[in-house]
Amino acid sequence: MNCPNCGQPMKVANFDNEIVLHCATCGSSFFDLNGIKHISQSSARKIAEDAQGHYVLGNKKLCPKDHTELAQKMDDPALPANTILLECSTCHGVFAYPDDLLKYKGVRELAPLSPLSMKLLPAPKTIFMLSLFAVLSVGVMMNYGAISKNFSTGSKADEAIKKVVIVSDDKKHYLFFDFITESALTSEVRFNDKTTGKQVIKKVSTEPKKVHHLITSDLDLSHDITYQIFLGNNAKPTVEKKLELK
Repeated sequence: MNCPNCGQPMKVANFDNEIVLHCATCGSSFFDLNGIKHISQSSARKIAEDAQGHYVLGNKKLCPKDHTELAQKMDDPALPANTILLECSTCHGVFAYPDDLLKYKGVRELAPLSPLSMKLLPAPKTIFMLSLFAVLSVGVMMNYGAISKNFSTGSKADEAIKKVVIVSDDKKHYLFFDFITESALTSEVRFNDKTTGKQVIKKVSTEPKKVHHLITSDLDLSHDITYQIFLGNNAKPTVEKKLELK
């Protein structure tokens, strides 16, 4: 069974009589139903410390047992603020990044690892959390019709997009570009670097989806950049907008 985050093999471990699938590469863990509630604080720290590096990759997260797509757990009243746990809707197991595991168990977070311990170049956790939380929050609001629409200008592509979330890492090396569409569509984004005159085209969703997620390091984020989103077979994209980082 492979890690939902980094794709490396997970090992089976026993902590406080709970079977835990743990990834010693990125430090993430997968717990059986209610298993995360039963482990002790000392076990949580041991689990979180068993890692070559702590990082989050922007790929779709799948359950290591049944490959169901994981979704943010929202129904746990014990979940602290700014903590993300991902849950499998099939087996109801819970996936946790090491820092989220510690926060959930009320343990002081680990000291930051040195750059030499980062075996892969990460998308920083805090930025990824903001992006994921914003996308999921908007998705919840969509279900309740809480987002108003104003389509007096723009194209059909603009009308189909509910929300765009754009963030970068601290060093402005990676761009995280997320958006939600009313219906499942394929998508691509075209970035126009006004400083160099270069255009960068990125396929985002090659299969129809409602939640679209792009991570790229192909842009110089210090430049003046605009973007347009193309949806489905619609030849008319969104209106050109300036890339503004949050």
